[in-house]
Amino acid sequence: YRLDAEVLRDIGLWASHLLDPHMGGEGIKPYQPGGMWLAMAHPASNTKKYERDQGQRLYRRSLYVYWKRTSPHPMMTLFDAPDRESSCVQRSRTNTSLQSLGLLNETQRIEMSRKLAERLIKERENDADRLDLLFSLLASRNPTPSERTACESLLETMRERFQAQEKDATELVSVGDANRDPALASAEVAAWTQVAVIVLASDTAILLY
Repeated sequence: YRLDAEVLRDIGLWASHLLDPHMGGEGIKPYQPGGMWLAMAHPASNTKKYERDQGQRLYRRSLYVYWKRTSPHPMMTLFDAPDRESSCVQRSRTNTSLQSLGLLNETQRIEMSRKLAERLIKERENDADRLDLLFSLLASRNPTPSERTACESLLETMRERFQAQEKDATELVSVGDANRDPALASAEVAAWTQVAVIVLASDTAILLY
């Protein structure tokens, strides 16, 4: 079955060394598109303006994400989180194109992917070992031959693109608040970021059998 949006977020944060393990406390407000609370708010509401958190609070477990009943976090809505207005015996499961777009483009997904890319580059010396580490972290196994071939092909394509478009590479590795490692080449981090994004959004990472 498909993992919930909350679990998908936490796996990515953990693999990228971003996850803040602090337990307890008030709700947190991670990235979300601007204006969502305002559009759904009563004129006299005290929650018309969404002010996202800064620093380590952005990377706490999804259990602590603040829940506004009339406007829950969009990634949770996208992945069938119950509305909490009635009992839910079993969560519904859908499979839509919008879910794929969220997994591939949401701010924190990109941020955790680029930090995961930095981890792969720093902890392993070559592409084969980096792919092994990536799949080990996200799927608890090494990539299959077909998965390895696909990832290597994507990696080479992305390297060529970002080496030719340094500005695009810099923009990609600057997504999110987490600091980037200036010692690593932007084009290389960007290329591995794209690989990490794809694997994080694939059945390998989002389905549990």
